[in-house]
Amino acid sequence: MDKPLRGLWTATLTPVDAAYRCDVGRLQAHCRRLIEQGCDGIALFGTTGEGPALAAAERMHALEALLAGGFPPERVIVSASAAALPDSVELARQATKAGVAGVLLMPPFFFREGIGDEGVFRFYATLIDRIGDPALRALLYHIPGASGLAVRPSVIRRLMERYPGNIVGIKDSGGDWGYTEELLRRFSSLAIFTGTEIHIHLALQQHGAGTICGLGNVIAPLLRRLFNAANITERRRFLPAIQRADSIMSRGAFIACLKAWIAAETGDPAWSRPLPPMAPLPALDAARLAADFAAFLRETSDAPRPLRAA
Repeated sequence: MDKPLRGLWTATLTPVDAAYRCDVGRLQAHCRRLIEQGCDGIALFGTTGEGPALAAAERMHALEALLAGGFPPERVIVSASAAALPDSVELARQATKAGVAGVLLMPPFFFREGIGDEGVFRFYATLIDRIGDPALRALLYHIPGASGLAVRPSVIRRLMERYPGNIVGIKDSGGDWGYTEELLRRFSSLAIFTGTEIHIHLALQQHGAGTICGLGNVIAPLLRRLFNAANITERRRFLPAIQRADSIMSRGAFIACLKAWIAAETGDPAWSRPLPPMAPLPALDAARLAADFAAFLRETSDAPRPLRAA
């Protein structure tokens, strides 16, 4: 698959049933809706998708069902992050054989003490060696807030040199624009995605690949319009709306807030259920969030409306 990775990719929420299993039917419908609203693709089972809390077999079944239902693999990035290395290997192998656009690989996130850059490199090298597929298109996942470990430029360079055909990009969810800018400057041959919505306009200005972000679940058409804007000046005018959306969705646990809105928007209460240890928003908080987000969509002149990708 030679097409460069670029554009608006949503880090997709994972709906779950009453037994906390992935609800494949709702997931398929949500992914299709995101494409209809202007996303270039979806990223399954990342942090926003609660992937590490789901069994590897369950994630593999969901991917298989999504693709069997006609969803194009070139519009899918799969996070193969797992606490157990064999699970990551199995997830990455399946996704690669299915022809997905990329496989997102988080550094080790359970054992952290005493693990420096050498440990991060060793983890990635072992993982890629065990996957053992030259077709692997790996995106390194820098998210120190969740993993507790940074993916530093020296590690990235070593991995590129050892696996030149496998390392295709980086997802930077560190929230530090200075670090993102350094990645853009030092690794121009890689697809550099920001996970921070308020940095999208800056990343695009410096030839970044785009974004893989959680807010796309609820404001995909607005983000599409930002991408379609002609220049950075026009893109900046979307920032106040994006910041307001983020402030509403950050009143509680981000995933629970996103799911509360989708439950309200769709009239489907099953959507409000996150995986333990997270809990759904209390009913009163969910009602207030839904009212405020609905008002945001009504009142903002740049409110989302369905648009297909340009």
